[in-house]
Amino acid sequence: MPAHPVSPVARLMWIGPVFLLAIAAWLVWAGFEQREAAQRGTVVTASVDTLVVRERSEITRGSAVFRYTPPGGTAEVTRDVELPMSFLKELQAHPGRPVELRVLPGNDQVVLANHGRAQWILTFSFAAMALIGALGLTWMVGAWNRYLAREGDPALRLSTGRGAIEA
Repeated sequence: MPAHPVSPVARLMWIGPVFLLAIAAWLVWAGFEQREAAQRGTVVTASVDTLVVRERSEITRGSAVFRYTPPGGTAEVTRDVELPMSFLKELQAHPGRPVELRVLPGNDQVVLANHGRAQWILTFSFAAMALIGALGLTWMVGAWNRYLAREGDPALRLSTGRGAIEA
């Protein structure tokens, strides 16, 4: 039994590592799907309807809206795909040029044919970053919960020294 009760808020902090672990698992799954699409996908020609690039000081991100006919399909589909800025800058440099995509029937992933390997490796690296974050946050939350169980909440301690909390 711990010497001091641990706050429910401190226990709720375990949501953070679990959330990062779920993100890592989803990114690993998406990376495998992207790799499969890059290696075995059918090449389709797509037109770029819109490029959305948001360049701000804090965050830079963007996406491209592709219009293409999927393999075995008759109707065109439109997909909004977030891409790294280097890929978007390449698309911006050649407006109106058709783009080759690799897609698999029944798969949700769209991979640029010229950059297929880079896309799935990037997705796996994001998964690794989420996993490293989950491990680090697990260590931090565990250490904080052990500290609270052993020493109690520092905000609730009374002392008589300088800066003491008056009860």
